[in-house]
This record gives sequence, structure tokens and C-alpha cells, in this order.
Amino acid sequence: MIQEEWRYWASTGSITPGGPSKWHVVDWDQRRIITVTMDEEQDSADLAIEHLKKHIDTLGPDVYDIHLSPDGTLISTSTDPRDDHTMCVYYPPLQHTPRPDRVNTVLRTELRELDRIGQNVDLVSYTPPLEATKQVNKVVFKYYFIWQFMKTRWSEMNLWMWLPPHPNIVPFDRIVLDEMNGHIVGFTSVYIPGGTIDENGSRVFKLKWLKQLMHVADDLNLRYGVMHQDIAARNLVVDSNTDSVMLFDFNFSARIGVSGGPCDSGYSQDRNDVKGVIFTAYEIITRDQHFRDVPPDQQDTADLDRLEEWVQHPDVKLDHHVSEYRSVLNEWAERRREGKQIAICTEAPEYIDWPTLPSPPKKQVRHTDGTSTVWEMWMENRRDKGKGNALNWERPPQNRLGSVQT
Repeated sequence: MIQEEWRYWASTGSITPGGPSKWHVVDWDQRRIITVTMDEEQDSADLAIEHLKKHIDTLGPDVYDIHLSPDGTLISTSTDPRDDHTMCVYYPPLQHTPRPDRVNTVLRTELRELDRIGQNVDLVSYTPPLEATKQVNKVVFKYYFIWQFMKTRWSEMNLWMWLPPHPNIVPFDRIVLDEMNGHIVGFTSVYIPGGTIDENGSRVFKLKWLKQLMHVADDLNLRYGVMHQDIAARNLVVDSNTDSVMLFDFNFSARIGVSGGPCDSGYSQDRNDVKGVIFTAYEIITRDQHFRDVPPDQQDTADLDRLEEWVQHPDVKLDHHVSEYRSVLNEWAERRREGKQIAICTEAPEYIDWPTLPSPPKKQVRHTDGTSTVWEMWMENRRDKGKGNALNWERPPQNRLGSVQT
């Protein structure tokens, strides 16, 4: 279930001096947008979200706007389609998207929801149609239904699916297509049970897992020209079958030296993976995360070097003394500093590349002054498109569905 603190996000809004205020709030749980209208001027969405929480799970599926009193009492609701601020975003056609031969597809309608992990991330299952055993695959489904996630999902999907299989990277699974046009709405990756290293603190954190993490960082950076840029315990799982640590979640990843563009999240040296590995090891051992509670450009591993000792948290279990973890890290960091450097991804021997996100079809848009403009339709209002012609993402609140076994 999506944690309450991450469930809501105010994507846009409009504030009239002196009031009223309107905030268009995304509910990631129900995958819908509700406009919260308040008579007073509110330059922050925080109050609107706090009031919305009181009513969100009881609102009908066709409610687009709610009018609230200053204390959050529900005054009225609107089901008028003109109050619908849902945007229909562009999804690229499969035929315009190169993919490795090993990557197959699955329809969104073939996925059965098991749990809601986070924003635009679900745990799902499906039965591969061509497998005689009919074994159900449990996978993680990442998608987007608002335009702000379009570029990062495209970048993450392409990077992940073009990476060769690696013993320390969670495997890419399939491209997910919509049931209306067969366009790409997201992708799945293999689900590794047992929780992340951050979530499951009862496991012994083995020295060999740290070595595996350093190895996969080397391969990503020096072999494939990719920087993960978000190495942390929350993005690490352990495959119990191979007793190996596995890295996942490439939504911050980028090609080294590429600053960003139509299909890149954007490379930043301040988020380099050597720093990520060192900070992650320290945080796992000590459970002290304050060194990364500052922006990336202020994070300095020298702060850790100056510590006389890393104090092992009493609840943390290790299979070697803390000094051995630090020694291995220091030797590796020195090798990386003195060894070959990759200034741009194309210097890597097996660098990963992918095409720009295909452009959407063009449409003539007429304005209120009688003029018109031809635009590429990256998104359009659902009220203009017509609800019956839009891909539907909305769903009931999870607390109405009951718990699921994951």
C-alpha cells in the first residue's frame, strides 16, 4: 500500500488574490486528479491536501472538484466534465521503439494488481500465454499517467531493457502495452521477494554483497557508460536463490556525460556511483543517514573518511568486522580514482544508447480569438478528448479492496 505521506501531490493550481484557490491534486492510490477549491487565498497546497484526505475515499468516481470550507468541511462536489482537469498523455507506438529480441510485451489488461508499491509503481502478476507450465509471473509494473513522468519512464525503460543480463541487476521483464492502441504505457521488472535491504534489517549484510555492489557499479560506469545515480539500501534486494545483492530502480540513471535532453534524465557528477556505494555501505552499517540529508553537491565522502570509526548499529548484523568493510571500500575507491575514467558514455566499450522519444501526432488547435496553431499533442485535456476515448487509469482506493498476499 502507498504510504500516506507519499499518496498526494499537487501538480498544478490557480490562486486568485484574496481567493478563491484551486489546487489540482493527484491521488496516486486511485490514480485520479481532484480539484480542491477553497474560498480563501492559499499559496500552498498543504492545507488543500490535508482537507482532501478527510474525503478522498468516499468521493464517487465521477467527482472532479470539491468545494471546502476553511475548516475542511465538504460544501459541495462537482461532476461537471468541464471541471475535469485530467490530462491524457502521449504513449509511443511499439512499432517505433527498437527493443532487444529477448524483450517481449504484455497488455495492461493482462496484469492483475497485487499491491500498490508507490507513485506509478504496482506489484502485479500475469500468466505468460506461451508457457506450457502456466506459471504466474510476479513482477513490478512501472508506468505513467501524467506528463511529468513521461521522459523519465522512457529513459528508464530503454536503459534497463538494453542492459545485458547481469547477476547483480534485477532483470527487466516486459514492455507493457495499452489495450486501446497497443502503445507503450510502461514496463515490468522481475519481482525479488524479501524486501529491500532498507526494509529488511534483520538480514546479515555480507561483505561479499558489498563487493558485488562495487562490481555492478564498475560495470555500469566503465563498461556500459551508465551512472545509476541513486544507489541506496532502498534500491537493493537480495536474491535468496543465488545469495546475491541486486540493484534496481533506474529512474535517476543517465548516460555519463550527457546532461539531459528529450530522452535523458540528466547526468550529474555530484550523484556519481562511487559516492553512492560508499554512503550506502556506511548507512547500512550505522543506520545514520544524515550525511545524505543535504543536496548531492554538498555530499562529501571525505566526511566519512574523517570518522575514526564507523559505529555499527546494535541491530545490524555483519559477517565481518566493520574495519574490513571500510578497508575494501577504501581500496576500491582508490582503484576508481587512479584507474580509467569515462568522461562520456561513448568511451565505454559496450555503451548503452537508445533513440529519442518518438514525437506524437500533430493536431490543429483553435484558440478563443479565432486563430489556430498546429501542435504536437504530448498531452490534452480529457474533457476535450472525451472520457470514452481516453485510456482509463482510475481505480478504487486500495482500502476497499482488502489486503493481498505478496
